Amino acid sequence: MPIDFGNIQSYKRNRGFGFVSCRFSIPYRTIFFHITKIEEKYPDLAQKLGNKKEVLEDISFWYEIETTRKGKQVKNLWLDSQSIPKDYENELAALIKKTEEMWKNINSPLPFWLNDFTKELLGTSVRDRLNNERNDLIEQSKKEKEQRKQEILRFRESEVQRIYHKYFDLTEPEARELEHLLLEMRPLGFKFSADLSKYIVRKHLGYKYQHISGILRMSGHGSEWDFDGGFPPRIYKIICEELDLDNWHTEAVPVKFTPFKDIL
Repeated sequence: MPIDFGNIQSYKRNRGFGFVSCRFSIPYRTIFFHITKIEEKYPDLAQKLGNKKEVLEDISFWYEIETTRKGKQVKNLWLDSQSIPKDYENELAALIKKTEEMWKNINSPLPFWLNDFTKELLGTSVRDRLNNERNDLIEQSKKEKEQRKQEILRFRESEVQRIYHKYFDLTEPEARELEHLLLEMRPLGFKFSADLSKYIVRKHLGYKYQHISGILRMSGHGSEWDFDGGFPPRIYKIICEELDLDNWHTEAVPVKFTPFKDIL
């Protein structure tokens, strides 16, 4: 049967039963216990539970879980891990393994109780070792993330330079915004340039692309209108080439372009 460790969460003194927290077997759940199990083995603890001034959450113990027709409950208990019989060697080994895994899992915060629990189960020196190993893993993870970040930055800078040198009439701010736009828009799979323009306006991305996107004044069929999120012809040509976009082949022609940097 599994063993676990927990703090008393509630206890009804007039009825002699309560519930203890469960750390491993059923995390975030509680297990039923009856005072008779405690009275038989630890009368002093039973007396403490009868004291209304006692803070129940400060009382903890190890226990064995059994399943009855009424549900799971405490079958046996011990006040410290050293008191657990050798018959439970395999169960303790499983708890030790889970404990070490929790210390090594740097993607999750440590439970508030794990520090004291590890000290009780494995001793101060092992707890300190696991803590140091966790800190080393965190530092290593930070270094790896920073390395990946620098690699991405170098790649993006090379893309900026590629665009800047391929399309020689671009300014450097335009080349940087183009690289950013291409990186962000490629996964979206737009087919038409108008869809991309609508997306920029809908997502309020003008602040990102202040140099290359803006208000494009269009003319056609004897009238003029403003197209928000449009691009000047030279930028439009580059975007269509890089993203393989098509247009709607209208007869309208651009008349004037005002970048968002002059509007926002």
